Amino acid sequence: MTTFVLTEIADVGTRQVETMALGVNAAGKLTAPDIGKPVKLAGANNVVLCSAGDDIEGILDSVEPHTVNDGYGIGGVQRSGRRLAMVDAAQAGSLAVSDLVVSGAPAAVGTADTSYYPKVKGGAPTNFKWRVLRIVTSDGSAGSVVLIEKI
Repeated sequence: MTTFVLTEIADVGTRQVETMALGVNAAGKLTAPDIGKPVKLAGANNVVLCSAGDDIEGILDSVEPHTVNDGYGIGGVQRSGRRLAMVDAAQAGSLAVSDLVVSGAPAAVGTADTSYYPKVKGGAPTNFKWRVLRIVTSDGSAGSVVLIEKI
């Protein structure tokens, strides 16, 4: 019998990627090693990396080689749809299908995470809600890969 599972690919065409200025300033712009990290809106028409526990407003999807606004990076931010994510090491217990998630602790700006996946953990987001749609590997505990979707 054929097996069906939910995937990122299943929502092609519904994923919204927007062009955004990237980073806190010219010296702290987001670059290629930051792709896949959760981001949030900042005050200068830009996004910055989330801190652990922040609502996830989007996930850095791509960066361009040029700059805007006196040195900020520029690139694409996924603000809807589905994305594979890794359960953060700080997760207590295991995530389950339908659990809401917030940002885990990303690596510092300009430093690649150990995986391409955004880090997430269970939480209570207030404005920007992502939930676990599927446990992909392991049991939803720290280090597991899960499929999340914006709701």
